[in-house]
Amino acid sequence: MKIEILGKGCKSCDTLYENVVKALEKTGLTAVSNIEKTNDIDYFIKMGVFTTPGLVIEGELISSGMVLSEEKLIDTLTARKKQS
Repeated sequence: MKIEILGKGCKSCDTLYENVVKALEKTGLTAVSNIEKTNDIDYFIKMGVFTTPGLVIEGELISSGMVLSEEKLIDTLTARKKQS
């Protein structure tokens, strides 16, 4: 599962990244996931992210401009895993 955190390295971007890592650990999806930080503004625009941080999973924009909680991320990741 490819997960991208879109942001320029602000505190919110770092917090979202940390929450994703924790959610992956709690769901056991760490081994089957690839998580990246992306700071390419052109890519942000392409994905529709005008306020960071952005969260993209498997090429789909999940959130923009907010830090999702671990619990919300666990729900999202679990639902994604069931779809694949």
